[in-house]
Amino acid sequence: MRTIASKHNKGEVMRFHALDGLRGLCALTVALLHLYTHMNVTPPDFIAHSFALVDFFFVLSGFVLAHAFFESLAARGEGAAFAIRRVGRLYPLHFFILGLFVVVEIGRYVASLKGATLAATPFSQGTSVPSLLSNLALAQALGLHDGITWNFPAWSISVEFWVNMLFAAVLALPLSRAGQDPLREKTRLVVLLALAGGVATFFAARVSKDLTFDYGLLRCIYGFFLGVAAQRLRAENRDLLARWPRWALAAAEVLVTLVAIAFIAYGERFWLFMLAPPLFALATLIYAREQGPVSRLLLTRPFHAFGEWSYSIYMVHAFLLVNVLGRAASVAGKFGLFGVAPGTDGGRALAAVFSQGLLAQAGVFAVYVALVLGVSALTFRFIERPGRSWFNALAARGQTPARRVLPA
Repeated sequence: MRTIASKHNKGEVMRFHALDGLRGLCALTVALLHLYTHMNVTPPDFIAHSFALVDFFFVLSGFVLAHAFFESLAARGEGAAFAIRRVGRLYPLHFFILGLFVVVEIGRYVASLKGATLAATPFSQGTSVPSLLSNLALAQALGLHDGITWNFPAWSISVEFWVNMLFAAVLALPLSRAGQDPLREKTRLVVLLALAGGVATFFAARVSKDLTFDYGLLRCIYGFFLGVAAQRLRAENRDLLARWPRWALAAAEVLVTLVAIAFIAYGERFWLFMLAPPLFALATLIYAREQGPVSRLLLTRPFHAFGEWSYSIYMVHAFLLVNVLGRAASVAGKFGLFGVAPGTDGGRALAAVFSQGLLAQAGVFAVYVALVLGVSALTFRFIERPGRSWFNALAARGQTPARRVLPA
């Protein structure tokens, strides 16, 4: 099977394709978790705890953005261009999916006016007008609401966007002192932020079960700045892995993969919040070397595609699960198909199909994964990539000529 090499041309920032592939695989795993929770079916241990993979997204985001932007932000103060690029990376698809949820909610409202009986009042609770406004501002996970809202996985996009802005602001601070390397000074500040985020997460995890809409910002600060710190270790040649032989890196990759899988599957929720981010930071450093058997698998073309589609996979799956697959199962119930009782709602209708045996379970998985991947390929091609390119071109106007930045 053909692989994708993580090489780069002169003047170009290298992409870490194995890490991209891993991000896509993790996004798909989170999508499977939400399938189980929507059906109210107990998942296998690893999938049940795969909420911790969101911390991998935070760590990887910090690592990749530091690799691409740390020096330009710290030395040249290109914060405005960075902010424009992040808007272009996150907003176009977020707006599109949010718009789809709004269209569905309008449809529910019209149906209620015509006398339809609905499980919940349109534009209430998690789909209220105030929460719509906060979603438009990517502020829905800053403690403004009592739960997750609209496109519920997007809580992590909310906190990541604002932590990205904090990252740019921190690197713009005038911290240079006589005889001191300004990059080194700002690296120290990054480490302090990671430690502060860890301490804050420690206390938040004792009062909150999920650390999403309420304390998700603290969780993101912890993971993101650990990722930045990991990249600075690599950039400043303090990463001991650079001196390891290939066989040792391959062994380390296998070991960290097995440890991560076991820890996610069997770790307690509190310790997942606390210890998964540093474990993921170590794994990111190892996978960035692309010297092990898992990396070679992740460099194959299918995983390369998963990596490119990872943001779409993460953002589209909830809408497809609730408003396409779930509704299709409910419609099947009206005709007595697949063992679904008439009048059964989406989640319970899917669960009824799922309970028909291994073949039915395989069918639900296959349809769901195919639907998510197929739609993700389309949204990547027609929404993500054009939107990102337009904003990147806007950011490049007036920016100091430097190395070309590949999309993070």
